Amino acid sequence: MPNTPATIGKGVTVWTCTENLDETEQSRIQKVLGSFGKEVYVPDESFIDMATSISGSGPAYIFLLMEAMIDAGVHMGFNRETATILVEETLLGSTMYAMASKEHLASLKNSVTSPGGTTASATYELESGRFRTVVQDAIWACYRRSLEMGGRDSNVGPGRISSRVYQPPKLEFPDLYLEHLQNGGNGGNGKTKDTANKK
Repeated sequence: MPNTPATIGKGVTVWTCTENLDETEQSRIQKVLGSFGKEVYVPDESFIDMATSISGSGPAYIFLLMEAMIDAGVHMGFNRETATILVEETLLGSTMYAMASKEHLASLKNSVTSPGGTTASATYELESGRFRTVVQDAIWACYRRSLEMGGRDSNVGPGRISSRVYQPPKLEFPDLYLEHLQNGGNGGNGKTKDTANKK
């Protein structure tokens, strides 16, 4: 499951494969998908629906946020070009900073928020408007729709009563694939779970 930033080599593609693929074939797949950006292997196809709701459809959520921020800037008096630059660079810089710092996002948010300050006022409005819950509900809605399109039970998630107790599939990465991720996540040796278990 790729996403649209793959068109500029900045995508993230979640993929899986059947057990009959040998390590050479898996390695080829990793290299091809890695050429689009970051590739993430998952051992179970059910994770593809989850990835659809986060990374697959995720760019649309980000674009909607950007559009709202730009429109607010124009409403305040910036011309659209300036407002667009401010929003684009803020999202890009914030993402790169979060990735480089490795700190919890709450700590990064708190470092911007002074007591009684402007950011505290803004985040209060976002939280009182259920911003966090709305985002999470949207992701769950996307996940459920992905399940429906695949003909599977979509009655899962918060506030849903299902005939089964929802249990996300257990994520067990082969040891060799964990090593591959630690080395950057692109390319790699493509060992299968069976190969790793024979060691």
